[in-house]
Parts: sequence; C-alpha cells; structure tokens
Amino acid sequence: MHKGRSVEVIMPAYNEGKTIFRVIRRVLRQKPVDRLIIVYDKSDDATLDEIKKAMSGAGKRCRLVYSREKRGKGHAVRQGLELVGESSIVIIQDADEEYYPEDYPKLLRAFGSGSPVFGVRVGNSGHRYVLGDLATKVHTGTFNLLYRQKLKDINGAYKVFSPEMLKGYRLKQDGWPFDQELATRLAKNGYTIKQVGVRYKGRTFDEGKKIGPRGAIEDFFFILADRFRR
Repeated sequence: MHKGRSVEVIMPAYNEGKTIFRVIRRVLRQKPVDRLIIVYDKSDDATLDEIKKAMSGAGKRCRLVYSREKRGKGHAVRQGLELVGESSIVIIQDADEEYYPEDYPKLLRAFGSGSPVFGVRVGNSGHRYVLGDLATKVHTGTFNLLYRQKLKDINGAYKVFSPEMLKGYRLKQDGWPFDQELATRLAKNGYTIKQVGVRYKGRTFDEGKKIGPRGAIEDFFFILADRFRR
C-alpha cells in the first residue's frame, strides 16, 4: 500500500526464462507491493516454469494471467490493467534485469503528489547502443515539443500511474508504441509527467533485448500521429 492506495505491478512475460525468476522474487520483496500481475505470452523457453517456481508461497500477492493471444507488450499490459482498480497505483515492470525494483520507493514518493511518474534511466552500468540513445533523444524531444512536457526519457520502462488518470480513453496499442500511447494520453488529459532517476543496466540482443530499429520507428510515428487524434 502507498498512502492507503493499493500498489499493483504488471509484468509482461515473453521469453525471459533466464531472468524472470529473480525479477519476480525481487518485486515481491518490495513492501509497498500489494500484488504482482504476470501476463504470460506463449514463450519458446522455460519462462512459464520459472514463473511458477517464483510464485511458490506468494499466495494472493501474485497472479498469473495467460495472454489470450500473443500480440506484444502493450496487449499484455492492457490485460493486466483489466484486473486493477481505477484508483490503484500501477507500476509497469519488465521481466528482465535491466531495471531495479528496489527503486519503487522513490517512484512512489514522487507519485504522492498526484502526478504520473516515469523513470528516467540515470547512467547505464550495462551495454548501450548508440542508435538506441539517439532514438530516445528524438522520441523525447518530439514528445516534449508536441505535448508541452519536460521529460528526459520517454522510453524508460518504469511508468507509474493510476487508471483513473486515463479517464475518457481506452488504451489500444498492442506493441512497442504502448509506452508512447500512455504518455500522450496522460499529457492530453492535462497531467504534467514527473520523472525520477532510476538505475539501469542495458543488455544486448544476444542477452534477450527485443526492441530494435523497427520498433523505434513505430514509436516515433505514433508520437507524431497521436498529437492530431482526439
């Protein structure tokens, strides 16, 4: 709980058999977390087995949802959102080890002001891709210009918000542009998005990183196009 509100973590899970056990255990060790909702896409590795092992003994604090069909991260998060209350505080958590669940307290403290909070990646103790850094700068700069925000990193995975902040709009994106759709909707609903520095350890494609140039291009054009939609 955080200030009387339930804290729900949504974790999309696809082909993360090497990391998801440790990530689940780390999330469940965070005291503010009331429930972890894992949305499992059919994977080609041992992801499901690792999820079940990590859930052992978690009881009602952990719920496993089987995605009705494999359609991407956005679709998985939307399925998770169907299970949370309108006033709950939602944290989106990737199933890899690029981010640190131990940073939840600082994210929640910032959310306490009533504004949505995005995690901005401070430094990078792992691998980095020059094109990835460039894409983040382009996406963030374009978003700030079109939506009058002052973000430093729109592409960071940590997004903290309440479903009631999306009033009047149903999220639709299935794939990578989900992060951008969430940001544009919050901005259109009149919220100034706050950012808090979080730790980050980038991984390589060989280690399981999934988003590539195609995803970056899709994200960019979504930011542009959505500005002129209602």
